[in-house]
Amino acid sequence: MTTATGSGVLQRMTQRQQPDAPDVPLTASRAVRLALARGAQTSIGLPVTVGSVAEQALPLDELLAEFTDELLLISLTRDGAICGILACDAGLVAAAIEVMTTGKISAGAPDTRSITKTEGTLVQPLLRALLDELEETTARTSLDGWTRMVGLGPRFTSCRAASFDMTDGTYRLMRMTLDCGGPDRQGMMLLALPLQGSALADTQAASPDVPIADWHSLLNDTVMTAPARLDAVLHRMKLPLSVMTGLQVGQILPLQGCTVGMVRLVDLNGRTVARGRLGQMAGQIAVRIQACADIIPMTEMDGGASEPPERAMRTRATDMAAPQFMMNDGDADGEEEMDWSAAPLPLSL
Repeated sequence: MTTATGSGVLQRMTQRQQPDAPDVPLTASRAVRLALARGAQTSIGLPVTVGSVAEQALPLDELLAEFTDELLLISLTRDGAICGILACDAGLVAAAIEVMTTGKISAGAPDTRSITKTEGTLVQPLLRALLDELEETTARTSLDGWTRMVGLGPRFTSCRAASFDMTDGTYRLMRMTLDCGGPDRQGMMLLALPLQGSALADTQAASPDVPIADWHSLLNDTVMTAPARLDAVLHRMKLPLSVMTGLQVGQILPLQGCTVGMVRLVDLNGRTVARGRLGQMAGQIAVRIQACADIIPMTEMDGGASEPPERAMRTRATDMAAPQFMMNDGDADGEEEMDWSAAPLPLSL
């Protein structure tokens, strides 16, 4: 027996050592599964099994389209600012409430109703434990640092409210389906936080580091280059409905008291921003901005003046000071032939 034992020892000592099996690296999906199962068990004693983990990178508008107002929407904060959103459905909330109140999960499916404010408060320890476990288990994976220093913030009342508080950028969305103890006790959780590095890059690109004075100049230049619409109004008139319904192609309407020198430029709100004179330039209809207008005010069809007499200007089209249209600056030969008379202008349909 001694010889056999010694032979066995010598054989083990002299045989070639087998290499150790390499460690299987922890993937991000496996880390998320481990974090959810461990966090639910250690926080409230809820046994869950993660069915699937799906990951997407989405901009803010497409991200919020994945959420619904029926979910429990909790804001996520980092350094005191809202940085993401965490959501879970009524199935997960109901399972957590049952475990915390009765110590077990019923066999039947829960009622499909909206999640109350009290229920949302009761499940916060579970959600906070899940975030803590995610930060620990995702180390040395592609999600390393993704949930670092992230805490729970106030509840969003709707997806629209979330769109106002969340910063525009690219977000990583993790969608997880959970088995909460039976085939009829399914739950879902969604976690969205900015991609590492992308949110900072977007913020730096959108908010350049410029001095305050230059920033005011940049803002002024941006506002002043914004497009503005102006409408040139030659005349306003009132017509009875019977006349309007009887208008026909080719009919001519007299514009009483209207001249080419009584054009107004109005904005979209109907406010007059300038006055001008109607004419032509380079073969196109043009309005020449002027400081004065014809003394004859625009009148309505019933004869009532559209402006008070005290606002009428004294400059007439026949005055020597009346401005004329030019083809180019200083070219007197480029004047357009225009009718400056105060006679009513015809309007042809």
